Amino acid sequence: MTIPRDLTDDEKLALAALLKRTIENDRYPLSPRRRPLKAIPAKLEPLRPVAEPYPAAKQYKSPRAIRTERRGSR
Repeated sequence: MTIPRDLTDDEKLALAALLKRTIENDRYPLSPRRRPLKAIPAKLEPLRPVAEPYPAAKQYKSPRAIRTERRGSR
């Protein structure tokens, strides 16, 4: 059985959804036949935009250190 390569995006999404439901409702969740099936929906669904990482956390400084910086080093 071969899958046609000219599927539309809607058809790919429907096929991925059907496969996901089939995997979730499988009677034997630990069966080895599920492993290759789990990789297929990721290949059928269109790529999602990658989320940008959070900005770096600010370095904590005690109030005394902040006052010292503002005055300048003596």
